[in-house]
Amino acid sequence: AGKGRMGREWVSAEGNLYVTILLSPDCDLLRCSQLSFVAAVAAASTVEPIIPEEGAIECKWPNDILFNGRKLGGILLESFSTLDEDGREKQWVAVGVGINIDSYPKDTAFPATCLRETGVEIISAKIVLSRFVYNFIHAYDQWCEQGFEPIRQRWIDNAYRLGSSTQVAVGNNHMQGMFKGIDECGRLLLMISDGSVQSISAGDVYFGEEAAS
Repeated sequence: AGKGRMGREWVSAEGNLYVTILLSPDCDLLRCSQLSFVAAVAAASTVEPIIPEEGAIECKWPNDILFNGRKLGGILLESFSTLDEDGREKQWVAVGVGINIDSYPKDTAFPATCLRETGVEIISAKIVLSRFVYNFIHAYDQWCEQGFEPIRQRWIDNAYRLGSSTQVAVGNNHMQGMFKGIDECGRLLLMISDGSVQSISAGDVYFGEEAAS
């Protein structure tokens, strides 16, 4: 019953990793959105040590993990609230993560790949899950204790096409500019033609030849 961002189709082939981590952080929902980047740096730290040396793991805003420019995994956050026995509201965040291990969908708008195709021969979803949970706990503790900045910097260090020409589609609106990174809330920073920098909370991002197509 998985689903992609904005209700897009979700393909769950056997042999890949699909996991949801349920959290109840003591903060507002705006800050909770940073957990997407916590999951991204944890996923990058999980797969980076096991891929071939000639490969590069990158983070694509807002929620993708790439290997050599091809999608290896994705992240989706959902929030909801419940009431305890005293009627007090409690906020929850479900952090959904998918990592392609044995296979990947072929007919996608953005090209994909899987760990096995990168040259990783002996690996399983169980092993990747164990490593991911370890890295996620470390990144989550860092976020709780030190705030977003160290996570933001780790994400930027692996950012896909940082400094490149970028087109962002927000609904029917399209903005063109240069990808300058992310701000203290995780919003994409886009420098447009007049030199000003726009902060974008959500949208689809296209780079170079992707934008042209």
